[in-house]
Amino acid sequence: MSGHVGAYGSPRVTAVLRRDGRRLNRKKVERTMRERGIRGITRRRRRSLTKARHQSGAVAGSGRP
Repeated sequence: MSGHVGAYGSPRVTAVLRRDGRRLNRKKVERTMRERGIRGITRRRRRSLTKARHQSGAVAGSGRP
């Protein structure tokens, strides 16, 4: 677990516990994490670098209306 800099959500915790021989499902892990106040890290979405088209829908220099 040390290689992931604390970025553990319920699916990853479940996978690690199963590898260790525990028999449980993701919902049980989610409930236990919620009860203990443990929250996974939510990754931010990447912003698109493409600019939106103008209001008219025409692209400058494309030759189309």
